[in-house]
Order: sequence, then C-alpha cells, then structure tokens
Amino acid sequence: MKRWVASVLMLAVGCTPLDVERRTERGPVLRTYVQESQLGERMPFASAEVDWPRLSLRFSTADVCRTEQHVEYTENLISTHSSPGAAGAVSSGGVLTGIGGFLVLGRTLFSNTPDRDGIDRDGHYGPSSRKVATTWGVVLLSVGVPALVAGLIQLHRGGETTETRKADEMVALREVPCHPEPADGVVELTGGKGEPPAPRPTENGVLVLDVEQVRALGFKGLKLDGAPVLLEEDDRARMELFRTCAVLLSAPVDVEALAVEAKRQPEKLRRKRDLVRACNTLPGAPTGPLLDALDSALSMGLREVPEAEPPPPSPVLPGTEL
Repeated sequence: MKRWVASVLMLAVGCTPLDVERRTERGPVLRTYVQESQLGERMPFASAEVDWPRLSLRFSTADVCRTEQHVEYTENLISTHSSPGAAGAVSSGGVLTGIGGFLVLGRTLFSNTPDRDGIDRDGHYGPSSRKVATTWGVVLLSVGVPALVAGLIQLHRGGETTETRKADEMVALREVPCHPEPADGVVELTGGKGEPPAPRPTENGVLVLDVEQVRALGFKGLKLDGAPVLLEEDDRARMELFRTCAVLLSAPVDVEALAVEAKRQPEKLRRKRDLVRACNTLPGAPTGPLLDALDSALSMGLREVPEAEPPPPSPVLPGTEL
C-alpha cells in the first residue's frame, strides 16, 4: 500500500508542468568567411577614368556576383526551469510534517484518560487527549509529507540547463560585377535636356570624351547597344565631377569680378572654391590659376569689410536738458 501511494505521488509530481524561461547568450567568434554566388545575370558596366582634358569610359560586360560576409560563433541557449509553488509546498509541508510528527511521537505526553465530560449516545466517554493528539498527528502527517515530498521533487527538477550550439550570421551583403570582359558597341548618352546627342561607337571597349564635348553634351546615363549601363558609385561621382570641373575651369579667370563677388556674396564664392578644390582630385586638372584667384579675392573681401559705424545720437527733446 505504501509503495502504491509513493508511486502515485511520484507520478503526480512528475507530471506537474514547470515554468521554463529561455535566454540566449552569444559566445566567442569561431571564424569569419565570405560566400560568393553568381546570379547569372550578365549586364553592361562602365568605369570612368580621367586624364585631363579627357574622360575615358571603359565598357565591359560582367556577371553580377553576390558577396556575403558571415560570422560563425558559439551560442548558449540557457533554459531556467522553476515551479512557483515549490518553495511554498516545502515550507507548509515541513511545518505540517513537524507538527504531526511531534503529535505522533510525543503522544505519551498526553493523558490516556477518557474525557468524562462528554458522553455519546451509546454511553461511551469522549476520546482521551492522547487519542486526539494521535489522530491529529496522523492527519497532519498525511497532508504534510506529500506536500513536502512534492515540493522537494519540484525543487530538484528546477535549475538551469545550458545547450551550446553553433550560430551563423550574415553581417554584410554586396552585389558587385565579376568576371568582366571588354565590350564594344554603340554608346548612347541619355538623360540630358533637349535633343539627345548622336550615338558614338567605342574603340576597343573605350569611349573618349574631351572637356569641350562633355561641357557641350548634356547626359546623365549611358546605354550600350540599347541596354542601360551600370556604373559604380565612385565612377559615377568621378564622371559628374569631371562635368562640373569642365564648366568651372573653362571660364576665363576675372580677378576683378571675383573680388566684387567676394564682397557681395562671399558664401557663394566659398562654395565655388570648395568645388575647385574637389577638382584637384582629377589628374591633370588645371585648378591652380582659378584657385589662387579665388583665395586672393576672398582674402581681400575680408580685409575690406567696413567697420560698423556708431549709431547717430538720439535727438534731445525740448525741456529735457539737464
């Protein structure tokens, strides 16, 4: 009987669900690696090269490759198992078991004399104090021991478990041209205002435009044999800078006009000087004369700024003289 009761108790406690709280902690990095995959799209590309006063657009066809940078690291999955009622069950079960055990073990401390103040219908005296204490001790033990055992088992089942596994994370993604091959064809200059320029053929995959042509032609995009041409950000920025510098450096340097503009609109002239300084990044760009003239005009404009005149004295009203 006792074994059956214990088995039922263990089964009931074992089926009691536990609260589970999971958290993930990142461990050390194991390695970094790069994956490259080919998307199977062959497209025309162009790169811009500057050798003042020429802009060379070099055309090629290339596949589009996706480059992924990955980081492999360890990851710890920590699971915390707990039972909210386990501590209360241990506490209450321990108290009830202690009291019940004291009543059962210390029943000899109580009188075994029947209670003569109470008589039932059959004429029997009431139970003795020892019998009452024993009965209560058994009841309290019957309640307290299962609660104590159940609480202890639940506390034993609680705790933390750690599972270590590998994790992989992609930290960077780029799509870049790969496996380029030179391409010849007819280039269209698109995106400008007015009538589009006449198409121009390439020679050995290169289209060369000089300063006068770039300044006269208005275009923002390129097509090779009717297909849009892709440019990297650096190449597009270099092409746009060449167009800006072609306009700035073609105008004659008028020192007097720059000096007047420095007095009237110094901020505008400073922005122009910043653009001319950016033209220094283009190999062979003749920025020296214009940059010297701008610096001189700005320095003269700062020196010739007139000092603020003091305000005129306020008129004295009649009758207010002291």
